[in-house]
Amino acid sequence: MKEEFIEKAFIRDGKEIEGPVAAMSLLSASSMRFRWNEKNERREAFLKKISGKKTIAQVELIHSKTVYAVENADELFQQQGDGIITRQKNLVPVITVADCMPIFLYEAETGLFGVLHSGWKGTGIVKEALDLARSLYGSKAENFSVILGPHIHKCCYLVDEERIAYFSSTFTPSCVEEDKEKKGFFRLSLADANLSILEKAGVRRENIFVSDECTCCTKYADSSFKYGSFRREAGSINIPFTVQAAWIKWND
Repeated sequence: MKEEFIEKAFIRDGKEIEGPVAAMSLLSASSMRFRWNEKNERREAFLKKISGKKTIAQVELIHSKTVYAVENADELFQQQGDGIITRQKNLVPVITVADCMPIFLYEAETGLFGVLHSGWKGTGIVKEALDLARSLYGSKAENFSVILGPHIHKCCYLVDEERIAYFSSTFTPSCVEEDKEKKGFFRLSLADANLSILEKAGVRRENIFVSDECTCCTKYADSSFKYGSFRREAGSINIPFTVQAAWIKWND
């Protein structure tokens, strides 16, 4: 039986540190799709198992740059957005992704931690989270440890010229490259775009871990796919695909 999720510790000065753990469900866990007006029994059972005695804090994803800073999970009831930050160790902030990038944050000095959903529309949400953390808690960007989790990499992420122009001018030209085979199409690196944002915000590169796994093409040794992927499984919002949960949690 394949594992149902992966975990990763934060780094500081290039070394793993004690703190909350970032995690993400895998294809084998089945779809973690979440809507307030829907019931997903598989998701509920899965999150109950991984959260233990802690409380799940969740929002309905809308591909925005909206981040919530919360003290308890009830504050998020019926809320829509794409990021959650908190200092409460009894909470397990959870978002969903399917090729989009999960971004995990931790600042040891204030005890702040959180998770963000960063798709192409929401690229820049990490700056919103850092600004919110600074304004509410006095957090400093240079103290943050950040994990850019598994997401669709440029090996599989072909986009048109209009989207590339936006990313190149808004973030950094280094996050795009022209495809050698398909004229008029380009390869987009969400990692490079977010690294540029983090660097400009003041987060130190040695405190950032970037996953090298692509949700669209990474496989196990038996050639089965490891992650769910909107691009690989569907390509259209009208076709079902395997949504994954990404969360951050203090282990007991």
